[in-house]
Amino acid sequence: MGTMDPRDQALLAACPVIAAPRFGALPGMGNGQRIIVARNGWFVQTRLDWLDSIVALGHGLPQMRLPYGEVAEHLRFRFGVLPIRLIEAFVAASRDHLPNEAAGVLIYSRRTGQLRLAMCEPEQASPVRIRYRRPAMAEDETVAVDLHTHGRAPAFWSDEDDRDDQGIKVAGVFGQLDRPRPTACFRLVVNGLYQPLYKHPWQESQAGWPEQDMGALTGPLLLALKAYRGMPSTPACGIKVSGSRAIQPIKTPLADPASNCGQVAAILEMPS
Repeated sequence: MGTMDPRDQALLAACPVIAAPRFGALPGMGNGQRIIVARNGWFVQTRLDWLDSIVALGHGLPQMRLPYGEVAEHLRFRFGVLPIRLIEAFVAASRDHLPNEAAGVLIYSRRTGQLRLAMCEPEQASPVRIRYRRPAMAEDETVAVDLHTHGRAPAFWSDEDDRDDQGIKVAGVFGQLDRPRPTACFRLVVNGLYQPLYKHPWQESQAGWPEQDMGALTGPLLLALKAYRGMPSTPACGIKVSGSRAIQPIKTPLADPASNCGQVAAILEMPS
């Protein structure tokens, strides 16, 4: 029997594949990522200093009856819940940048186990685009939540957002900051896998991008904004209005809004 190529050994060491136990618990893991083959599908488990998550790689049962155990999705933060006061502080600071976009991050400290808000320094900003530098961080710090705004435009995930959202983090986008109550979308990002997160204080006011919201945008600015955001100039396929009514490009199967992993309410500190 031949030996495995050392390069394949390195790949499997970096991202192992395990079968879900049928009669026992999943074995523990350190920081990293692994693929779990279960009787109810394929899952990716991610462990970081601040995160422990299991997310389905697809939905629907395998056609073949696998002899393994089942796995449930979950999402847990080492710091507990996302402090709404920090997110509200980001919204307040971003309004000072209107009509331009703004960006900020919630940084996790391994030493304190807490989050702090830091606004990103814009290198170039406009109502439809922002380039920025992330703030300096201590050795024990890492970005847990990546936030940006769409200025006066609604909140949704653009093609540009999908290209930018890499690595592992929670991402949030806010829109319509000129209104008393902005709109927002949140998602868990796991190396190109996007898991929408629902039920947060800014969701009820989301209404996609109706014509009345575009009334202030005309001519080249409107076309440029649509093109940049990955939207067609007229409604077409490839854009989906989800159950939360947030506009999202169709990339991967959307999570079930009723699943544990899709509930932001359990991980966001709600106002009393």
